[in-house]
Amino acid sequence: MLLLASIVHPQHLFAQYQNTAPEFLLLEVRLDQSVLSDAIPAYELGEHTLLPLGELARLLTLAIKTQPGQAIASGYILSEDRGFSLNLDEARVTRAGVTESFDPALVLTEPEDIYVATSLLERWLPVKLEINRSSLSLRVHALEALPLQARLKRERLGEQAGMRGGYEDPGYPHYEQPYRLLSMPFIDQTFATELRRNEGSTQTDARYTAFLTGDLLGMESSLYLSSRKQDPTPDVRATLGRHDPGGGLLGPLQARSFQLGSISAPSVDNVTQGINGEGVTLSNRPLTQPTSFDRQVFEGDLPPGWDVELYYNDALVGFQLADSEGRYRFEDQPLSYGRNEFQLIFNGPLGQTRVEQYSFPLAQSMVRPGEFQYSLTEHRDDEGQPRSVAQFDLGLSRYLSASAGFIRAPVDDTERQYTTLGLRTFWQSMSISGDFIQSEEGGSLAELGMQTRVGGVAVDASRIHLSDFASDVFPAYSDPIRTRDELRLSGSIPVGERSSLPVTIEARRDERESGVANTDVSARVSAYAYGTALTNTLNWRASGDTEQTLGTLRISRRVRDMSLRSQLNYTLGAESDISALTFTADKPLGEGYRMTLGVAHTFASPQTRYTGGFTKSLGRYGLGVNASYVDTGEIALGVQLFVAMGRDPRQDDWLFDARPMANSGAASVQMFLDDNNNGVMDEHEPPLSGAGFTVNGGRHKARTNAAGVAHINHLPVNRYVDIGVDMSTLEDPQWSPQPAGINLVPRPGTVAKLEFPVRLTTEIDGTVYLLKNGVERGMGDLKLELLNDQHEVVGETTSSWDGFYIVPQVVAGEYWLRISPQQLRRLGLTDTGGHKLTVSGDGSFISGVDFIIMLDGRQSDSRSGPLDAGESARYDQTYFRTESWVQDQPSDYFTIQLVAASSEATVKQYIERHQIKHTAAYVRTSRLGLPWYSVIYSSFTSYQEARATLERLPPTLTEARPWVRRFGDVQAALRQ
Repeated sequence: MLLLASIVHPQHLFAQYQNTAPEFLLLEVRLDQSVLSDAIPAYELGEHTLLPLGELARLLTLAIKTQPGQAIASGYILSEDRGFSLNLDEARVTRAGVTESFDPALVLTEPEDIYVATSLLERWLPVKLEINRSSLSLRVHALEALPLQARLKRERLGEQAGMRGGYEDPGYPHYEQPYRLLSMPFIDQTFATELRRNEGSTQTDARYTAFLTGDLLGMESSLYLSSRKQDPTPDVRATLGRHDPGGGLLGPLQARSFQLGSISAPSVDNVTQGINGEGVTLSNRPLTQPTSFDRQVFEGDLPPGWDVELYYNDALVGFQLADSEGRYRFEDQPLSYGRNEFQLIFNGPLGQTRVEQYSFPLAQSMVRPGEFQYSLTEHRDDEGQPRSVAQFDLGLSRYLSASAGFIRAPVDDTERQYTTLGLRTFWQSMSISGDFIQSEEGGSLAELGMQTRVGGVAVDASRIHLSDFASDVFPAYSDPIRTRDELRLSGSIPVGERSSLPVTIEARRDERESGVANTDVSARVSAYAYGTALTNTLNWRASGDTEQTLGTLRISRRVRDMSLRSQLNYTLGAESDISALTFTADKPLGEGYRMTLGVAHTFASPQTRYTGGFTKSLGRYGLGVNASYVDTGEIALGVQLFVAMGRDPRQDDWLFDARPMANSGAASVQMFLDDNNNGVMDEHEPPLSGAGFTVNGGRHKARTNAAGVAHINHLPVNRYVDIGVDMSTLEDPQWSPQPAGINLVPRPGTVAKLEFPVRLTTEIDGTVYLLKNGVERGMGDLKLELLNDQHEVVGETTSSWDGFYIVPQVVAGEYWLRISPQQLRRLGLTDTGGHKLTVSGDGSFISGVDFIIMLDGRQSDSRSGPLDAGESARYDQTYFRTESWVQDQPSDYFTIQLVAASSEATVKQYIERHQIKHTAAYVRTSRLGLPWYSVIYSSFTSYQEARATLERLPPTLTEARPWVRRFGDVQAALRQ
C-alpha cells in the first residue's frame, strides 16, 4: 500500500483546461479479482480522469514504454504485429499501422510518465476502465485475453492465505531495522482556536493536539496529548511495544506483537466487547490475520479534522470522526465465505486522501496443522474494571482447527469468568464452526455457524442457544434471550455487462424465555453510475406489537472538480417522515486552496446549521478558517494550523508536512556509484541524483537529490514492505544496484537508513552451436547458467532461435558459465565444457563466448564419443578448428579474418586467450615461401550478417583491424 504522494503540478496543460488545477488522486487497480496495485497516481481534470500510460501498461504487462522527456511512447499491444506509437508534439497515435489524431487537451506529461484520459485509453487499448471516485478504485475489464490474466489464474489456484495475486515477491534481502533507546520522534500537531457567540454571551476556546511516535527504550512508542483552554487537564495516551511479522519476539515465545500502556481490550464473540483502557497484550497471531474467525475489528489513530470511511466489497458500510482520544474503531465487521475486501479511506481537512487496503479470505482464519497460536491480554478500563482474555488456537489438520479461551470480564459491575471451546472446519465449499461457552455461575452458550456460497451469494447462518447465560453481549434481563438466529446474504446483482449492485441482507431473531420474539432485518444496496455513488440502508425492527423502520440514504458525486456529499435519514411506517438532511460541497480553488460548504437540518428540533470554510496547504503546513451559523442564533468562528514534523537522519533540517507523518514509516535511501565494489560510499565515489524507487511494485514520487539521498515517506507500518530501485530512472543501462531492492518492516515515526550501491555491469554474449555431421548451426531454447565463485546460480538466460544469447547485468567477479546440465541430459546432448570468466567491473562487454554441443555418444550405440571420426578430422587433437572445417563451409558464405601470424603457437594462444575456441578457426597458407597462419571467425550466410557481427566485436578482437572475407577466397588460398 502506498500513501498519498506530494502533488506535482503538470508541466504541460493544454488550452481547454489551462485555467483548471488538476486534482491528484491515488487509485487502487483491480483486474478481475486481483489487486494489481494498491495505489497508482492519477489526475482528475474537469470531467476527465488521466491515468499514467507507462505504469498502466506495466501493470497489465503490455509492451508499451513511455518517454516523457521526448513526449513519445512506443511498443506493441499483445503481439508485435500490433505496433503502438504515440507522439504528443504531433498529437498523433499509430496502432497496427493506422494513424489517427487525438485531442491534446486529454494528455499531459509529468517527469515520470505520460498521463492519458481514460476515454483515449479505452480507444487505444483492449480494455474498459471503470473508475469509482467514491472508493478511489480503478477496475480494469479486459476485452481481449491478457497474458497477465493467465498468470493470475494460476496464482489463484495455488494462492496462499493473505497473499495478493497481482504482486510477485521479488525476493529482496531483508533489512533488520535496529531499535534505539531514544530516537527523534515524528510529531503530528494541530492548533485550533474558536470564538463562539450565543444568546448574548461570548466564549473563546483554544486546543492543542499532538501525536508523537518513535523509538523509546528499544521499543516502538506513541504518545497522544490533547489539551484545551476550557479544560486545561490534558488527555494523555501512551503505548510501548514491538511488532514483528516474522514472529521473532521474546525468544521461545515467538511472539509477533506485544504492547503495554493505553490499549484496547479485545472483543470476544458472545462474551465481551472491546473497550479502551490501560493494560498489556502479547500475541503470536499473524499480524494480517482477522481478529477472530469470522470477524474483523478496524481501529487506529485519527488526527483532528479527519474522517474515515469503511468500504466492504466496494460498498460503503461505515463513517466515523475521531473520538475524544483521537481514535476510530469499526467493531466486528463480518467476514463471509469468499471475497472480503476492505478499504479504509481517510479524508483530511486540506483535501488529503489516504487509503488502506485489507483482504481477508476466510481460509486465512484457519491455523496450519500443528501450529499453535495464542493471544493474552490483561486490561483495566477507564472506570477501573479489570479484564483478562486468554485465547488459544491449534491446527489439527489442514481443514480442522480447535480453539479455547479463558475470559474474566465485568457484567453489571460483577466480575465473571468464562471458558470457551471451539472447532472450525472446511468441508467442500462450506465452512462450519461450533463454539461452547461455560460461565462460572453455571450458565452456558452453544453456537453453530455455517458459511458458504450459493450461486455467487455469500451465505452466513448461525444459531445460538443460551441457558442461564449472561455476559457483556447478553445482559441479564428479567426476560433473558433463549435463542438467537442470524442469517446474512451478501452478493452483487449484475447490471449491464460490467456493472453490478452490491447488496447485503441481514436478519436476526431473538426469542426470549417468555416466548416473545424480537426481529431485526437490515438491507443495504449500493450503486455507482455516472459519477454518482449511492448507498441506501434500511433497518426494520419488530418487538412484540411494535414495529419501526429506519433508513439512511448516502449520495456522493463529482461535478467536474467539485465533490458533493449528502445524507438523508428517514423513517417508514404509519407516520413516514424525514428526520435529518445534510449536504456538503468541497471544491479545490487552485494553488493549494480549498473551499467547503455545508448545511445540516434536523426536522424534530427543527434546527438548521450552515458551515463554511477555507483551507490552504502550503506543503510544509496547512491553515484552515471556518465558520458556522445555527438558525437559533449561535455563531462560531475558528482557525486551525496543521503541521507534522520529523527528521531524516541523513539531513540536518527538519521535515515539515501538512499531512500526518507520525502514523507511518519512512526510509532515507542513499544511492551512489560504487567504483571499488566494496558496498560503502567512499569519498571519491559520486552520488547518483534523479533515481526513483518502487514501493511494493508501485512507483513512488521520491527522487534522489544532488547528494544521492531520497526520503521515501508514508510507508505502511508493521508489515513487510519491498523498496526497489526503478531501473527506468537510471541514466546508464549498465548500472546495476546491489541489491536491486530491500525488504523491511517500517515502524511508525522512525526512518530506516538504506544504502543502494550501484555497480557498473557488463554483458556476456555468445552463440550456442549444435555440431552434427560436421556442420554447425545455432540452437535456440537452451538454458545457460552463470555461477559465482560459491557455485551458486546468479544469472540465467536462454539462447534465441539462432543460438545467440546475452547474460545482462553481470557485476565484477569470477564466474563459470555453462549450459544447464539437467537440460543437456534431458535432451541427450553433451558439450565441450563451460567457460571460466573474469568480469573486471569496468563495463567492458565480454563477447564471443560460444558453446559447441553434440549428441551424447553414451546415449547412442553408433557413437563412441562426443566426436566421430569425420568430425574429429575437422579439428586438431586439442579441438581447434582447422582447414577441414573451412573446406566444409559453402564457398559463397562469409567469415571474418581477425589476425595472421607466422607462428602456429601464436595463433593458438590468441584463440585460447580470447576464449573463441569453438567459434574461430585457423588455417595454414604460405607467404613469401614461409608458413602463414590466419585466424578466421565464424561462418555467415551473407556479407551484411558478417559485417554486423564485426561491428559488435569487442575491442580486444578488433585491434588488428579484422575484415570480412568470402570462404571461397580462403579455400582457394588453401589450394595454392
